[in-house]
Amino acid sequence: MIDPRLRLLIAVCEYGTVTAAAEALYRSPSGVSKQLKELAAELDVDLLERHGRRVHLTPAGRRLVSHARALHAQWETALSDTTAAARELCGPVALGGFPTSIPSVLTPAVLRLRSEHRLLEPVVKEIYSGEVLTALESGTIDLGLFVADESTSRIEDSHVEVTGLLDDPIDLLVPQDHRFADDDRVRLEDAAEEEWITGHAHQDAYIELAAATRAIGYAPRVAHYAQELTATTALVAAGLGIAAVPRIAMTVPHPEVVQVPLTGDQVPRRRVLLALRRGSSANPRVAAAVTALQENVPGPT
Repeated sequence: MIDPRLRLLIAVCEYGTVTAAAEALYRSPSGVSKQLKELAAELDVDLLERHGRRVHLTPAGRRLVSHARALHAQWETALSDTTAAARELCGPVALGGFPTSIPSVLTPAVLRLRSEHRLLEPVVKEIYSGEVLTALESGTIDLGLFVADESTSRIEDSHVEVTGLLDDPIDLLVPQDHRFADDDRVRLEDAAEEEWITGHAHQDAYIELAAATRAIGYAPRVAHYAQELTATTALVAAGLGIAAVPRIAMTVPHPEVVQVPLTGDQVPRRRVLLALRRGSSANPRVAAAVTALQENVPGPT
């Protein structure tokens, strides 16, 4: 077995503080700090150095993290080879994903896994996109879904494998008595004079909407700010504006709102990616989960 303290060191490298790393791994900060001090003492090197409230890895610490990542990749390969020898899949497999991926993507996949592999123990964990890669490396999840953004191309993928899973179109959400409610499709250009309900400037909903409207020459007139789907839907139902929502998010229809697909050259969409630890793809448990996800992806409507 690989020294579990190496995973603690990797987590501190990823999260930047002992406290954040401990929280992600469901440990106490004092316990994590103590174990890393013991590891440093055994190796007779300094692994961490403090800079204000944050800790940075020393050159020796960074070198050890690099080796630890390689060891964990080898360990994943060993686990995959060993598990492949089992006659029937069994044991836990943790699937992480952002909130709106759970109803329409993760839930059907878990139901399929439970149906096809009665001894397998799939577990869903809600994890926001920006935390998925760190959760993978820390061992919190075995595979995860996240929404691609401008930082995706800069992923340091020495420890993860990333593949595309689905393109999720953004639809309009309007009150049932709105002028768009009876339309089969709506161009984003036709909504230029509407008042919008969307997230704050740093949130996904606003960023997606602003990018799409900017491309056709206008900025959305935001009347109210809400990112969470229940809050957004309530505001739309009250007639306080329209919203742009991911298609896979609206799994439970609201009786007072209508979801209308967008059409035209600038249809905003989210690219949903699937990530797993390098070396784990041959693990039959992980492979079964990947297959369940890929074969239960919502199709275009």
